[in-house]
Amino acid sequence: MRDQVGAGPQTSEARTRTYVDDDGTCWHVSEQPFSEYDRRSGNSLIFASDLAVRRVRNYPADWFSLPELELMALSWSV
Repeated sequence: MRDQVGAGPQTSEARTRTYVDDDGTCWHVSEQPFSEYDRRSGNSLIFASDLAVRRVRNYPADWFSLPELELMALSWSV
């Protein structure tokens, strides 16, 4: 099982990936700190396109190296 992140310390270094889904939508994926108004601390994985934004709080530590199909599936995680 992969290590999960999201509740750990905030990082100042943001890594970003980009992919195009089956519908031709371009998604930018990056780790972002929780909002200052969120009672939790840590980071979220943000999936952003021109049409939508998705936030995943629990994601694998190796998200940056996941195959594109696994990264796309992760964007639908609850």
